[in-house]
Amino acid sequence: MRMLRLTALAFAGVIAAALVAPAPVRAQQVDIKPPAKVKRDKYVITADEIAEHPDLKDGYDVVKSLRNQWLRVTRGSGSALAGADPTVQSTLGKGCKKTDPDCTPGGTGSSGPVPHESGSPYAESSGTMNSVSKAGPVLYIDEIKQEGIDQLRTLRPADIFEARYMTGNEATGRYGAGHENGAILVKTVRFGKG
Repeated sequence: MRMLRLTALAFAGVIAAALVAPAPVRAQQVDIKPPAKVKRDKYVITADEIAEHPDLKDGYDVVKSLRNQWLRVTRGSGSALAGADPTVQSTLGKGCKKTDPDCTPGGTGSSGPVPHESGSPYAESSGTMNSVSKAGPVLYIDEIKQEGIDQLRTLRPADIFEARYMTGNEATGRYGAGHENGAILVKTVRFGKG
């Protein structure tokens, strides 16, 4: 009888131990998602974003690589003939149609620049027409207006604290006429932290 009690107690202990013991650990199912893309402001380039691209050579390379759309000339801005040769402008006023392929200065069929439609993105970029570099956005470095967008080439990427783009309307409202293609405002590290 004693043996039966001990066997029953041992059996009860095994059952109790089985009930108290944790269940086998199951592998957790985790959905692995690709890291979320960091959304960048299309009007601002920060020093942190520039630091992520150590291959950039100068300020122009920064803008061209990270926000290429800032360098584009808007379609409706200005007239393609604004800086054209006066003979081309006068020829257009004397019955020569802009779309006429034979339209040349003097109307004699001599070779010369063929006028293009006003505001056309296909306007000539030779010496007689406005070039893209002159018609592009106006550059300000530390709130000082620069001669041209090529002045970005004088900046090292590490010197740029922030670059900001203003649309034509915003830039015209802030700085006045001549900013139809917008403005690029660059703050250097020296100016931005002070």
